[in-house]
Amino acid sequence: MTERPSSAEQQTGPSRAVRHHVVEVAGGSPGRWEFEVLDEARWEGLAEEERAVERRRAVKRRQNRRRARRLRENGPRERYTVGQVGDRDAWRCAICRGPVERGFRAPHPCAPSVHHVVEVVAGGTDTLDNVALAHLFCNSDSYTWGPRTPEAALRRLADRVRYGKHGPGRRDRSPDAEAVALADAILEGLEGG
Repeated sequence: MTERPSSAEQQTGPSRAVRHHVVEVAGGSPGRWEFEVLDEARWEGLAEEERAVERRRAVKRRQNRRRARRLRENGPRERYTVGQVGDRDAWRCAICRGPVERGFRAPHPCAPSVHHVVEVVAGGTDTLDNVALAHLFCNSDSYTWGPRTPEAALRRLADRVRYGKHGPGRRDRSPDAEAVALADAILEGLEGG
C-alpha cells in the first residue's frame, strides 16, 4: 500500500506543476498587439500554428484581466446562475423575445446566456438587476452588430440555427433536418405573434 502525501507535500512537491506562459501582451491595440516572449527556449520549439495559439491565449488573458478589473471597479457583484435569471425572466430572451430552452449548451446558438443590460464596459454592475436572459447567439450578435428589433433578432437566430456560423450566404452546406425543424419553430413565434 502506498502512502498519500500530506496536503503540504502536495502543494510544494514536484508533482504540482505550474504552467508558465510563453508570451504576454506587451502593448498595442486590437489587430496590432505587441508580444513579449517570456520563455525563449519554449517559444523557439513551437511551430507557427502553436505560436498563433499562444498569442491568442495571451490576448484572451489580457481581455479577461481587463473585464475582471472593470467588474471590480463598477461596484457590487452578486452571485447568480443562469437558471435563476431564466426563472425570473420566464425563460424568454430579452433581445428577440423568443423562448429559451434550458437543454441547449454552449456553443449552440440557442443556449441560454446572461446578457448585461448596461454593458460592463459602459459601467454596468454584475448584479441581478442588471442582467437578463438571452440566447447565446442573440447576446453575441447584439454585442457585435448593435441592437436589433426582436423580429430581426429572431430571423438572424433562425438563420444561424439553420445554416451554421457562415449564414445563408454559404450554400454548399445543406442544413440537417433537426436544424431546419428548430429554425422553423423559432420562426413560428414570429409569424404567430
